[in-house]
Amino acid sequence: MKKSIFLLLLFLVFSSKVKAAEYFVESINDFKSVLTKVIPGDFIIWKDGNYLDVKIDFTPFNKGNKKQPIYLKAQTAGKVSFSGNSQLFIGRDYLVVEGLLFEGNCTLKKSENVIDFKSKDKKTNTEANHCRLTNCAIINYSRTEESGIRNYYVNLIGTYNEIDNCTFTGKINGGPTLVVEYKQDNGYVPGSDIAPSAFHHIHHNYFGYRTYSCNGGEQIRVGTSATSFTHGFNVIEYNYFEDERIEAEIISNKSWDNIYRFNTFIGNDGAMVIRHGQKCFVYGNYINGKSGRNRSGGIRIINPNNTAFNNYLEDIEGGKGNSKVPISIMDGLIDSPLNGYYPADNAIVAYNVVVNSYGPTIKMGVANKDVSKPTIAPKNIILVGNIIINSIGNNDSPFELTDTKTTFEIKDNFFTNGETSELGFSLVKLKEFSLQNGIYKLQKKLDKKVLAEINNRLAVHKIKLSDSEITEFNPNWMLKKNDVGVSWMKQ
Repeated sequence: MKKSIFLLLLFLVFSSKVKAAEYFVESINDFKSVLTKVIPGDFIIWKDGNYLDVKIDFTPFNKGNKKQPIYLKAQTAGKVSFSGNSQLFIGRDYLVVEGLLFEGNCTLKKSENVIDFKSKDKKTNTEANHCRLTNCAIINYSRTEESGIRNYYVNLIGTYNEIDNCTFTGKINGGPTLVVEYKQDNGYVPGSDIAPSAFHHIHHNYFGYRTYSCNGGEQIRVGTSATSFTHGFNVIEYNYFEDERIEAEIISNKSWDNIYRFNTFIGNDGAMVIRHGQKCFVYGNYINGKSGRNRSGGIRIINPNNTAFNNYLEDIEGGKGNSKVPISIMDGLIDSPLNGYYPADNAIVAYNVVVNSYGPTIKMGVANKDVSKPTIAPKNIILVGNIIINSIGNNDSPFELTDTKTTFEIKDNFFTNGETSELGFSLVKLKEFSLQNGIYKLQKKLDKKVLAEINNRLAVHKIKLSDSEITEFNPNWMLKKNDVGVSWMKQ
């Protein structure tokens, strides 16, 4: 009995000692002193205020763990604001950053990113793993385009990191808003597949207005041409992209095995682009290109073995003013360099719906107009179950075969334009569609072989979808602004 009481008392004493501590800081010196003290479960709370030229290196002496991360939080979300040459570095395992704001006058130099998922100390060069950035915002915090300074809002390095419910807007200089960077150890050979997979999860974020007149103005870039054979296994889902201007790519995929699903794109000039990499998936996305600038694209596929299905596209304007079309399946280059173009062999484009867009809606065998090298046509393209409604400026055909050497299977597609059916497309009247929550639906024949192949490709992600999840767009996948971004500011 006495032994039991003693053990109980010992447990209570021990439990009291491991109770999470809170450390309030308001300067970089306060912060540095706390880094040596915090243990898993502890909170570093930055006091409300406006701070200038602060370099926060969140690399505590101790790591967090899965059950008890170490936290860096704003005292009041959105009320801790940094400007000037302020930066945040996240440099260890199981850390959480919440509620911080970077806004206003920015004096960062070339390649000084606003947030880096690695330690500031280049000697240790500790990368972040299993870390989370949540409910934070970077707003109008960039150099001007004229400055020539290129950097990122977020440089996402390490593995198994998460970025959610954040707001990113107002970037006007060179460099993508958010970049996934793969680790290249000493001796890494560009084009090899030995860089470690990242397994990042990017979701429920708001990507607002950004512009840049040259290449390099994407909202998200996943990898580089040098690491484009890396098997990333990143999931980018439930994000809202709005008013990205001039840049041809809203998202630029440059690695293998990534998933882009359930994102909403409104009034952007670019497209969802599989630029490099293979075995990626684009599905369940809603893309509305209406902006009046006549530059919007839809989905562009380069490189082999990629899959785009059950996306819903409306008002894609690029076919009118900028030679962009809703869905492009690209040619490659003979003996392409890493930063060139590989043909979109074995692409599956199935069960997508395209409404009120400038056509031709689907172009196959498209060559990059800026590349003069000999091209090679894509092989074994599958076009099944796609629906084209009220295509504009496209009275001859719902699709265009640009490179006649392209090989493809095309069947069981539908369109509403014209007077007779076309190869692989049946002509239907608009009255035959049902309209549910603004989404056109049509009873259609399902290709069991294609459905099985899509699930076969998804198996590496341990995902298996029902027939309806592959073929019927769900209006609930369309996001509103208030579904995403920081909780403390309405978008």
